[in-house]
Amino acid sequence: MLLKLVLDTNTLVSAFFWEGNEAELLRKIEQGKARLYITGDILSEIEQVIKRSKFNDVMGKANLTPDQIIQKIVSFSHLVIAPQLNIKVCRDEKDNKLLECAQSAKASYLVSGDDDLLSLKEYEKIPIIRASEMLKLLE
Repeated sequence: MLLKLVLDTNTLVSAFFWEGNEAELLRKIEQGKARLYITGDILSEIEQVIKRSKFNDVMGKANLTPDQIIQKIVSFSHLVIAPQLNIKVCRDEKDNKLLECAQSAKASYLVSGDDDLLSLKEYEKIPIIRASEMLKLLE
């Protein structure tokens, strides 16, 4: 059975703009080696982040627009329509929506590089790990 993954915003943004573990993980998802789950809230956050002026240069180099990135993410994601669970676990409140998505999707893993999330180690028996660790599990 395919692993169900939730990737945080920074992991997805990094995957599009820089070569590394995040980009490799995204390729594996695109190849159907794992499934990506996402919510409308997470998509909104990604859109806000990639529209920041600091990403203009890197977006130009990648020859992508914010709309193209969002469309691409949507094309290989499973959209989770979930009730607001009002989880209040994370120091950074914005990260709670990732836990909500992971819980609602019954995700196998939440992938993040964020120390606030990683420090939890797991949530509702869903391990929270780095992209590098996820790649090892997919090999």
